[in-house]
Amino acid sequence: MKKLIFFGLVSFQLAAIWFTPLAFVVPHLTKVTSDIVMLEPSGTIWDGEVNHLTVKNNYLGKASWRVDPLESLKSLSLKTKFTLKSDDINVYGVSGIAINKDLTISNTQFDVNARYINTLQSKAKFSGNFTGFVKNALIKQGEVPTIDAIVNWQNGALKSPIKLAEGDYRAVIKPENKDLKIQLSSKEAPIELNGDIKLQSDWIFDTNLITKSSNAGLMAMMKFAGKPQSDGTILIQKKGDLKPFIGIN
Repeated sequence: MKKLIFFGLVSFQLAAIWFTPLAFVVPHLTKVTSDIVMLEPSGTIWDGEVNHLTVKNNYLGKASWRVDPLESLKSLSLKTKFTLKSDDINVYGVSGIAINKDLTISNTQFDVNARYINTLQSKAKFSGNFTGFVKNALIKQGEVPTIDAIVNWQNGALKSPIKLAEGDYRAVIKPENKDLKIQLSSKEAPIELNGDIKLQSDWIFDTNLITKSSNAGLMAMMKFAGKPQSDGTILIQKKGDLKPFIGIN
């Protein structure tokens, strides 16, 4: 009898949370954190949407989500189907967060205009679209992420710090033991690019790239960065440590 009462109370509490209107929760969110701003909420905590989502002053557009209870129980993490949509962002897929704060992303498609990338940093001005698919990704604090994904930079160009005409570029990202391998290539681009970058589990990167360009200025820059080969290409082999750049000791 006591067990029935206990499970009845638990079921009631879960149902109360599940059906709590999002409009009731959002006003209290600002008291907990100022990093997340949600406007015009509708639905519930577990199945809702907002017409305006801003995270750390970055506007992400309209967001909607639905928690998958079965997958959450199976994976012991909060599995959520989500979409983000604005003039510059179109993303939909599945995300999950575990008790230890590990973040997972799976079956996620994205199309992000370079205008949005330019708002995140000021060192380079991009144009074009970044599109692709994340099959699986696992992100742990302080560790090299495990990623299985394809990223395309379509009609990609640079306006600064150097001028780079439009072209198509692709990165195929695959886990390799505890390391990460990024296979790079280009198509109808001012830089012919082929090769890979390996990121080891200790954040040491190792590049092995073959490049070529019909642009004399670009070739001069690439010769400075790499070694000319007998076939007219440039071999760029560099090794370094990313930890100082990402704040990891």
